[in-house]
Amino acid sequence: MQLRLDLVPAVLAFLVGAADWELVRWLGTRREAWDDPVYWQLGLPLLVLTAFVLGLVWRERPWRWVVWLMVGLGQYGIPNLLPLGLVAFALLGIPYLVAAYAGRWLGETTFARQR
Repeated sequence: MQLRLDLVPAVLAFLVGAADWELVRWLGTRREAWDDPVYWQLGLPLLVLTAFVLGLVWRERPWRWVVWLMVGLGQYGIPNLLPLGLVAFALLGIPYLVAAYAGRWLGETTFARQR
């Protein structure tokens, strides 16, 4: 049963990551989403908000939802510079990770007070 419960946020995170990438590519002018200013102005804040909400609702190990967000962003093939790409994804994932754990913290403190 736990696998089915974890499948919902994982799929949601993946789909939001992929949709965010496509939205930025559609609104922007560059092939790679993070090369465009639209990513930093719209795409990144949307993903940070998504990570926060996922961490708020599904509080157990919120780093998993960040991984799925990043997989959704990077699902367009293996880049030529794979090691550099992995480092870039790790650095780009830091704000999402902070947001997911902030959501977890807020969820735990809010629901702990209600008991």
